[in-house]
Order: sequence, then C-alpha cells, then structure tokens
Amino acid sequence: MMPNTEQPFRLNWASFAGERRADSGSDPSIFVGDLAADVTDAMLQETFAGKYPSVKGAKVVIDSNTGRSKGYGFVRFGDENEKTRALMEMNGAYCSSRPMRIGAATPKKPSPYQQQFSSQGMERCY
Repeated sequence: MMPNTEQPFRLNWASFAGERRADSGSDPSIFVGDLAADVTDAMLQETFAGKYPSVKGAKVVIDSNTGRSKGYGFVRFGDENEKTRALMEMNGAYCSSRPMRIGAATPKKPSPYQQQFSSQGMERCY
C-alpha cells in the first residue's frame, strides 16, 4: 500500500523498447480466471506452489484506475509438464472463496509503438 492512501502500488522490472526480461519471456504460463476480489499475488502463488514445485510466480491483474483486482491473473511455471498438469487439475479448484477457471495463457502482443521502435534497432540514438 502507498503511504497515506488506500492505493496499492506494484514495483515492476523496467523494460526498454518493448524488450522483456530474458528470464521471464519463455516460462510456460497459465491463465487463471474467476478470482475472488481478495486474492493477492501471494495467495495465488501459494495455491499452485503447494502442488507444483516449479511455480516461479503468480500475478493478479489490477485495474490501474481503481486499484482493484480485475478477477484474473497468471501463474508461471519452470516446468512445462507441471503447467500441463495444472491446466487439467486446477480448473474448479478453490482459491479464497471461489472456484478458479483455468486456461492457456496467450502471449501478449506488443503495441504498434513497441514494434516500430524495436524494429528500428540501433539506427536511431538520442
């Protein structure tokens, strides 16, 4: 939580020109939907890590305007087989007070600005 407010803040790794950190770009991930409003990143990670030791992290997506959960998130795995098992085994399992809806995560497409900027490479230096 931010001091003197009721707004949470999130500290993320910086990126440049749409590049992603090398260690997170290739990790197998799943989509987790129908999350209760009280579910945090830590709660989501604990729900999966107890059954799948290769879990590397979990993220609940937060609405930037309200600071509240959008009701879905993602879980990253270090092992493709565990990701596949979680897709089959965790659908309908509870996290907090609601059953989760599990699906395949689709990679996020970079914005047109990021594509244009990254395709320019080192041709333009400021």
